[in-house]
Amino acid sequence: MMEVIAMPTASKERWLDEGLTLLAESGVKAVTIDALSERLGLSKGSFYHHFKGMAGYHAALLDHFEQRETQAFIDLVESLPVHDGAVKLRALIDASVADEVSVAVEPRMRIWASHDEAARSCIARVDAKRLDYLRRQCRAIADTDRADETARLIYLVGVGSMHLVPPIPVPDQVRMCDMLISDLEAAAGRAARRAEGGAS
Repeated sequence: MMEVIAMPTASKERWLDEGLTLLAESGVKAVTIDALSERLGLSKGSFYHHFKGMAGYHAALLDHFEQRETQAFIDLVESLPVHDGAVKLRALIDASVADEVSVAVEPRMRIWASHDEAARSCIARVDAKRLDYLRRQCRAIADTDRADETARLIYLVGVGSMHLVPPIPVPDQVRMCDMLISDLEAAAGRAARRAEGGAS
């Protein structure tokens, strides 16, 4: 009996991780079956084992981006044994800039969203989820409208910095976000002292 030799394959997540890397490097038009297969050293059959063509792959890639670049960071921070909003915010920022692909893929995703409805819907969900989480952590520092504004400013630093030419370096982005968090902490401290003075 002739022995059947299985063709090498890759996990679905590996195909998607490679897609995000390629997207970060060259944009969505560069994300093709041929390019992915060549980079992974695998056949197209392995691709079709997991995905129904490029349309199915793009849908899975958007879901993967949402999970990996948003929910995974939130889950990581929530797993920490801390409750302080400022500590959580700083941990979230440090985690989100630690991966070069995470930093580079963000502007590429937004370019994709500018001409694709599915990508636009994904980015809308991502923005809403991220802003909601930032807002909740800022509100844990100071339960005021200023907390909401600080959350938006932190997000604008993270998203907008990569669209400038040249982009604002990551260490400077982290420093700017830390200044915003520290400013909110200081405002919360001043409000608490005023409340104590009024109560005495």
